[in-house]
Amino acid sequence: MTDYTRTSSAIYDRIGSGYDRTRRADPTLAAEIAKLLDVPFPEPVLDIGCGTGNYTIAVADRRVVTIGLDQSTLMLRRARVKEPRLEWVAGDAEALPFSDGSFAGAFCTMTLHHLRDFDAVFSEIARILKPGGRFVAFTAFPEQAQQFWLNAYFPELMRRAVERMPSRQRIESALATAGLRLSELVSFNVPEKPVDFVLYCGKHRPELYFDAKVRGNIFAFTALDLGQEIGEGLAKLDADLESGSFAETRASFSDTLGDYVLLVAEKR
Repeated sequence: MTDYTRTSSAIYDRIGSGYDRTRRADPTLAAEIAKLLDVPFPEPVLDIGCGTGNYTIAVADRRVVTIGLDQSTLMLRRARVKEPRLEWVAGDAEALPFSDGSFAGAFCTMTLHHLRDFDAVFSEIARILKPGGRFVAFTAFPEQAQQFWLNAYFPELMRRAVERMPSRQRIESALATAGLRLSELVSFNVPEKPVDFVLYCGKHRPELYFDAKVRGNIFAFTALDLGQEIGEGLAKLDADLESGSFAETRASFSDTLGDYVLLVAEKR
């Protein structure tokens, strides 16, 4: 896999101060993560790649002792301001700064596509988990992203985004190597009124993509250097919405596989 880790960290350091304007924790998703972790209070869990802590805090609000870890010091500063009672740690997922068996669970949201070395990261997750501990990852498989109607307007952006998304087979292989067993896959669809503006946030509300602040906090729109295509795609989307032809374009893309997925693995 291409090494995007340093690029990702630099991008999120730059956008960290405005991140929370459009990236808030989806309550349904947070509740599902807490449920799938299935960790008894007060056993701790680790949020890997926590960013400004939105999901760390949302899961903690569901009676789960949660610690947030991220590479971006700017993101972590924002997290500490929002919730100083939680523990926030600067660190690398490939070398987690915790002792063996420190956590009853771990999770990450939209982090897998930023990882450089799956084997190293999953090995570290297995190391810091207690036996029977669960790891929950919120992500999108390539075949899911290929069903996004965004492909009709931003084909190169989506091609590059899909290229970065690890397949189920790649994830499952790395999990097995680390001693983690894939136990469950739970599909997740973008809600009609999203609050966390991830890549496919505009599934039901295409007008969201006209907002530069929304696009600015989505990695694919920010980091892939495709300004011309984005401008042309937005113009085409605007014209299709005006003419009414967007409905036909949207209908030509399916969501039978779900938009995103929650992947659950257990330490053997």
